[in-house]
Amino acid sequence: MARPRRFVRRRRRKKKTGRGCAWFALILLIILIAVLFQAWRWATDRLTAEAVAFMERVAAGEREAAAALLEGEPSGLDEWIDFFQQPGIIYLGVDGARLAFPAGGRVDVNLQVEGRPFAVPLMFAFHDRTWRVQAVPTIETVTGAFVRSESGRRLRLLWQGRELNAHTAAPFGLQFGDLVTALLVGDTAVIVEPLERVELSRLLLRGDTVLEGEREGLFPVSESMAVYLVDQDEVKTGSPGDLLIGSTGLSLYLVDGLVTAVAMDGADAPDTIRVVLRRNLADLTGETLRHRWLSLTNEAPYALEDKINGARYNFAAGETLVVEPVQDGIKVTAADETVLRFQNRIFLESPEEGRLVLIDLPRSGWESAAPAYRGILEISNQGGQLVVVNEIGLEQYLYTVVPSEMPLAFGLEPLKAQAVAARSYARTSIFAGPFSAYGAHVDDSVQSQVYNNIPEYPLSREAVDATAGEVLYHGTSVADTRFFSTSCGYTANFSEVWHDPATGSFPGENVPYLKAAGQIPGATVRLDSEAAIRQFLLHTDWPQAYDQESPYFRWQVEMTGAELEAAVNRNLGERFAAQPDFILTRDGDTFRSLEIPRNPLGRLRDIRVVERGAGGNIMVLELEGTNGAYRIVKEYNIRFTLRPVQYLPGGDPVVLRRHDGSMVDNYSILPSAFAIFDLEKDAAGYLERVVITGGGNGHGVGMSQYGARGMAALGQNYRQILQHYFPGTEMRRIY
Repeated sequence: MARPRRFVRRRRRKKKTGRGCAWFALILLIILIAVLFQAWRWATDRLTAEAVAFMERVAAGEREAAAALLEGEPSGLDEWIDFFQQPGIIYLGVDGARLAFPAGGRVDVNLQVEGRPFAVPLMFAFHDRTWRVQAVPTIETVTGAFVRSESGRRLRLLWQGRELNAHTAAPFGLQFGDLVTALLVGDTAVIVEPLERVELSRLLLRGDTVLEGEREGLFPVSESMAVYLVDQDEVKTGSPGDLLIGSTGLSLYLVDGLVTAVAMDGADAPDTIRVVLRRNLADLTGETLRHRWLSLTNEAPYALEDKINGARYNFAAGETLVVEPVQDGIKVTAADETVLRFQNRIFLESPEEGRLVLIDLPRSGWESAAPAYRGILEISNQGGQLVVVNEIGLEQYLYTVVPSEMPLAFGLEPLKAQAVAARSYARTSIFAGPFSAYGAHVDDSVQSQVYNNIPEYPLSREAVDATAGEVLYHGTSVADTRFFSTSCGYTANFSEVWHDPATGSFPGENVPYLKAAGQIPGATVRLDSEAAIRQFLLHTDWPQAYDQESPYFRWQVEMTGAELEAAVNRNLGERFAAQPDFILTRDGDTFRSLEIPRNPLGRLRDIRVVERGAGGNIMVLELEGTNGAYRIVKEYNIRFTLRPVQYLPGGDPVVLRRHDGSMVDNYSILPSAFAIFDLEKDAAGYLERVVITGGGNGHGVGMSQYGARGMAALGQNYRQILQHYFPGTEMRRIY
C-alpha cells in the first residue's frame, strides 16, 4: 500500500534540515579551531616576546629592567644574571614556547656552556593580561659531590646528604666513586669537572683547618669539607669525626690546593694506639700538651726519619738528642753538636726493639729514672712548640696503663678487670678521636687513662696477656667502660654526671649499663632525701662494703669561710672559660651563662644543693655571696671549684682527713660529688666555717677500682667483676 505523499514530503524536508545543521556545526568548529589557534599563536608569540625581552635584559646585566618583568619578588635573579656574565656562557635565544593550564607557560632558554649547547626551562605566569616570569632556574655549584652513576643522560650525585638527579646534554664519562664539582642550572648539569685526587698513605692528624698524611704532609681543608664513607658499591655521608687517626684508605679531593672532600674506603680501627704525651700529668690544660724542648736517648741503636723527604739518620745506643722548635720547623742537635733541621714531622724508632727515653719528662712512678717508651715517637711543631705522640701496639700500651691506673697490690683478678676496661676504653677512644688535633687518640693523663706513669711489671703484663684482645660490648658497639677509684657505697648514673655532647643538654643520655647501684651487699640504702643522704655519708662502718678498704671510702674537709671564698673566687672563672653553659649567674629571677667577674663571690653567705642524682651525687650546687649568686652544674665543675687548696697567702694547708685516719694537704680536687655541707655563720650571716663530708673518689660511674679489689677478696673473678659494674655487656675478642 503506498504511503501518503504528504508524509513522504515531510520526511524529505526533515532530512534536508539535518544536513544543514551538520554543515553549520562543522563550520562553527572550524571557526573555533581557527580562533583558538590564533589565540594560541598570539599567546605563544607574546610569551616568546616576553621571554626574549627578559633574557636580553638578563644577558645585558640590566637587573632593574629584568626585575620589572618578574612576577613578585625577584628570587634568584642576581644569580641568574651573574651566571650569564661568566666567560664561556653564551646566550643563544629562546624557543619552544608552551602553554600550561590554567594560566602558565614555559619557554626553553638556549645557551652554550664551554662549547656545549644546553636548554633550560623558564617558567611564566599570565597575570593582568600580560606574561610575567614566574621563576628563573636555580644556579647551584656543588663542590665535592660524589658520583653515584651516569647513564642515559642522567647523572646521580650525593652531596651534603642530598641525593641530586640531573640531566646532562652530553656524556661526561663519569663512574661510581668519582668526586666532582658540578654546575647545576635547574635540573641540568651544565659543567662537571673531576677534582684533583691525592691518595693518603696514612692519616696522622685531623684539625679544624688541616689534615696531615704520613708521607704527604699537611693539607689545608675547606670549612665545608665533605666526607664520604665508601663500602664497595655503597656510599653514605660521613663527618670529619669518621676520619680515624692512624687509618689508611683515605683519598683527598682538592680544589686549588684546599681539601674539599674526603672519601674513606672502610673504617676499621688501626691496630695501634697513638698517645700524646703531656709535660706534666698534674696539669690538664692544653698548654702541657706542648713542649718547649725535649731531650731523648735510647737503650739500643735508634733512627730518626723524615718520611716526607726520605731522610734517615742513625744514632748509637745511649746517644742523646736535643729537639727544639725553630719557627715552623724542628732543630735536632746530636751529641757531637751536629745540627739537623726539618720542616716536617720526625719519627724516632729502634729497629732492635729498644725503648726511647725522654730524659726530662717527669713521671712519678719512675722515681729517679726517666720514662722509657716502646714503639715510635713522633715529634711535630704545632704553633711554635713541640707535640710528642707515642704510637704503640694496643696490648703494649696496656702494659703501663694497668699499673698506672691500679695498684699492683690489688691482685691479678682486679688487674685483669682493669685491663679489659682499659682496652675497651682505648678502643672507643680510637673511634672518638678527642685528641685528633694533636695526631693522637688519647693523652697519657686522667683525661683519658694514665699511661706510663708507672713502668711495666710482670704482674700487670700477666693481667694484660691473660685477657689479650678482650673487650666489653653492648649490642654492636664497644661499651663505654668508665672507671674510677672508690665508691661511697653507691655509684652514679652516667646521664647525671656528663652532658650530652651532641645537644649540650644536662642531664645527658642514659647509658643502660652505667646505672646508679648499691655497692654494699645485703644493705638497703635510701638516698631519696637530703636527710637520708646525710645519714648514709655520716655512717662510716660498713664492713660488707666492697670499697670499705679504700682510704677515700669516707673523707672530710674543714675550711674557713675565707679559705673557701678564695677557692671559689680563684676557680669559678676558670670553669666558666672551660664550660660556660654550666656555670650560671643569677640574673633577676633566673640563672644565665654570663661572664664571671674578677671577684665573683665576695663574702660567702650560703651553699645549697639544688639537685642530686639517683646515687646521691650533687648535680647542681648553688653558692650565694655578697657579689652574686651562682649555680655550678655537673660534678667535675663542682669538685674543681671547691678545691680543698689553700689560696690565702701565708695560710696553713687545707687538710683532707681520710677514712683510714690519714691526712692529705691541699688535695688537688674535691674527691667526689657524693658530699654534704655543714655551715657555721657569724652574726652577720657570713660563713665562718664549712665542713664538707663525703665518700668515694672520682666521678662514680662504672667500675670502682677499690670495689673490684673488694669483690676479688670475696672470691669473684674478673669476668664477674665486670658483669657487676657493667651489667648487660658481653665479652668479645677483637683479635
